[in-house]
Amino acid sequence: MDFVREMYAGERLQDLLLEEVEMDHANDQWLVTIGFSLPKEESTSIISPATSRKLERNYKVVAIDAYSGTPLSMKIRDI
Repeated sequence: MDFVREMYAGERLQDLLLEEVEMDHANDQWLVTIGFSLPKEESTSIISPATSRKLERNYKVVAIDAYSGTPLSMKIRDI
């Protein structure tokens, strides 16, 4: 969770949650899926330039070394 917060420093992460945990025995890694929401500005219509704020849910898989606990990578998790 701290690793994801560090990678998105300066962003307004909301609803940061642990979603899934899986052990990858072949690579001695934990694959941890973290979900969070980010504000996303969208135009309300073509005619009106006003924008509305919506939240966009994102999912990331963080690979963590099973022995040291060190985060090794982070990638997009498509749902």
